[in-house]
Amino acid sequence: MHGVMSTAAVYLLALIFAGLGGYMLLRRHGPNLWIGVRLPWTLADRDIWDKSWRLAAMFLLGMGVGILVSLKLFGIAVAHLIILGVLYPVFLYRRKYGTLRYWKDQGWIDYHPVARCALCGHFQRLAGHADLDRGACEACGAKRPEPRTAPLAAWPPGAKKGRNCIK
Repeated sequence: MHGVMSTAAVYLLALIFAGLGGYMLLRRHGPNLWIGVRLPWTLADRDIWDKSWRLAAMFLLGMGVGILVSLKLFGIAVAHLIILGVLYPVFLYRRKYGTLRYWKDQGWIDYHPVARCALCGHFQRLAGHADLDRGACEACGAKRPEPRTAPLAAWPPGAKKGRNCIK
């Protein structure tokens, strides 16, 4: 089957990865420090946490099945888990809030989102992701738009490419 690994090791790894992927598909844990895609953007928004959790679970199941087929397929699944597991939550956060900024309060996982006003470009701290569609901009008083669901076609008005980086 595999020249590099023994058959018992292959089946053990398949059982571990497929079991962890199945567990993650059946159970939904909230943001924590032990299991899941623990990035500041996933810890700041529960919806993004759930979507990245589901993606990671599917990749872990793919790794469990992939190691039974070939080590190449397993390596491809590992690369996808690492690369897409990091890029997907960042993409979702940027699409939803219009920025990659976040703010951290006291504590280990106490991250909160930051919204960007589409009219004046002002960054405003939010208490949670539910506050995105409530209230108005602190600087200009404009009502915050609905969360984005479509990919960005262009930069928001008044935005500059260099201002959207995390500092």
